[in-house]
Amino acid sequence: MKKQIFKGFFIVSVLFVGLNLFVGCESESLETNKQVAVQNENGTKPSTAKGGNLSGEVTGSTGAYIAKVNGVAKYTGSDYVAAIQAAINNLTSGRDTKEWVTIRVSGASGSTGGSLKYVNMASYTGLDFANNTFNANSGDALVIPVWADRKTNIEVKNLKVTGKPRYGIWFKGCTVMNISNITMNIGVPQADLGLGIRVDNSTAATSNLTISGTINITGGDNSIETYGVDGFSIGNVTSSNNAACGVLLNQSKNGTVGTVTGTNNSTTGSVTGYATFRCANNNGPNVVCSKVYSRGSGRGFFSVTGSNGCTVNTVDIANTAIQGILLQNASNTKVLGGTVTNGHPNVQHQNATNCSTKVNGQTYTAANGIW
Repeated sequence: MKKQIFKGFFIVSVLFVGLNLFVGCESESLETNKQVAVQNENGTKPSTAKGGNLSGEVTGSTGAYIAKVNGVAKYTGSDYVAAIQAAINNLTSGRDTKEWVTIRVSGASGSTGGSLKYVNMASYTGLDFANNTFNANSGDALVIPVWADRKTNIEVKNLKVTGKPRYGIWFKGCTVMNISNITMNIGVPQADLGLGIRVDNSTAATSNLTISGTINITGGDNSIETYGVDGFSIGNVTSSNNAACGVLLNQSKNGTVGTVTGTNNSTTGSVTGYATFRCANNNGPNVVCSKVYSRGSGRGFFSVTGSNGCTVNTVDIANTAIQGILLQNASNTKVLGGTVTNGHPNVQHQNATNCSTKVNGQTYTAANGIW
């Protein structure tokens, strides 16, 4: 009889413990689901980001480049562009967080074979050239050191460019772009060749551009040009001895530009009508430039072809080939202060609507006039 009682007690105990374990697990599961629900409600979903774990680098020496990703060699050879491309191509496939390639050696593009040759950026990729130089030495102006088409979250920094590139950097149809600390000495001082940095919407809508740090571009065509960019922040830019503009904004809106410092802009080619800072082709609205400092350029500040809604806080413009400031077929454009000297003339308004130019202690608001 005692054995039977003990056996029954043992069975009941096991059932009781099992029931508690089941209830405990069920409660824990409910609590976990509750926490996830709260996280989702607060916008803090568990991370499902892909990428961020791989990094690439390019090392070696002239004509003997090595591309590695996480220490594993992906390319060895003489082609500088191919080495950088191999590092990019072997980062995490389909990533949605940024991964980096560091280029630790300078190099030259080499021959193009008659076709455009470029490093093709991928989305969620950063290139750090670590102050090394990309020399576009093909001689045919078909090299683009860094190119991207319809990509997002891309970044290029600490790059030096020499030689005769088609463009130093060309992003088209891209979003969320960061460019910083760029120096170019471009040996193509003529219009339509050797453009420094171009960002446009030729293939898709383009937005969210940041250019920052030290930007110093000598020679070539426009030092910086945008076309169709919505949302931009361009910092201080130094541009000299080129065939066109220091900064040219086309059909771009909702952005800021720092100080544009230009020397001999639009004086090395056959055209002298460009300017240190120019807005064109329905640029605007909502564009603010902190300062235009211009010496010996075609013009200092030029707004034309339906551009509207630009404010330049101050100018220091001298010794221009033609007008120091020209507002032509522009609207809602204002210069808030500063000086213009030795322009030809200093200021001109031509079909200017709701525009004002305050320089040399005077404010000019007429739609047409020369001062």
